[in-house]
Amino acid sequence: MLTSLIMKAGSLNRRPVAWLAILAAIVPPALAAPPAPSVPSREAPHPSAPVVRVSGMTLEIRSGRVVVTDIAKGSPAERAGVKTLDIVLVVNERSLIDLDPISPQQVLALMQYEQTLRTRLVLGRGTGTLSVDLAQAPGETWTAPVAPAELRIGVEAPVFSGSDLQGREVSLKDLRGRPVLLDFWSSTCPPCLKAVVPIRRIAEQYAGVLSIVGVSLDDDRKAFEAFVYNQHLPGTQIFDGGGWGGPIARLYGVAREGIPHYVLLDAQGRLAATGDLRDLEADITRLAAAPR
Repeated sequence: MLTSLIMKAGSLNRRPVAWLAILAAIVPPALAAPPAPSVPSREAPHPSAPVVRVSGMTLEIRSGRVVVTDIAKGSPAERAGVKTLDIVLVVNERSLIDLDPISPQQVLALMQYEQTLRTRLVLGRGTGTLSVDLAQAPGETWTAPVAPAELRIGVEAPVFSGSDLQGREVSLKDLRGRPVLLDFWSSTCPPCLKAVVPIRRIAEQYAGVLSIVGVSLDDDRKAFEAFVYNQHLPGTQIFDGGGWGGPIARLYGVAREGIPHYVLLDAQGRLAATGDLRDLEADITRLAAAPR
């Protein structure tokens, strides 16, 4: 219902006052664009997010939202009235603000992989919205690479952040001070199901001295949630939002390794070991016993 109301209210040229009053009542205040200077922010993009360019505009994840950060002069986006710092609320009928929203990571994945001749967006701007229908040239959409050149033992692990099952923001950098085990998995992966018992055992054995962060490569968020609940997965579980092409999976080159895939970090956030869970247990024991 909310999506349909937004789509009807999308045109800022027809009865703006009445529609904006309705939207102000039903759209949570958190969706309003944050106070910003008159010029767009040039801070670095979210470390785990690909930068997507479509119809002449650049989209990035900023503070859990998909934000327009740049617009090419003369582009379809500029001609449609899109402005920097506009926030994407709906993309091709998929909403980020309904009761069952898609994630910001999914939005960028859709932009990258769902090649269409037109892209329909509802954008948030302050307390108002703008509905646009943008032409998209085939092959125009691109993303900036997010995978590091190499992952070597002893180097600082690529940092990322994501939302857990409760919607709380989890940052890898905030977990420093104890070893961290990254677990890349999918609900459709039979070996991942077999690995559930050992990962639960390790979580119990090293409770309080080891942090576990699971990263799901599922395409379907409901499948991700069901697997976490039904299998009682330990630690923090994150939905990457783009399957094998998700930003965190790409950051760690998981497509080259297959799943389940494990990456062990020391208390300072450096790569300590990667590979099969059985091969990492000795390293986990060593790091858990190390003074901090």
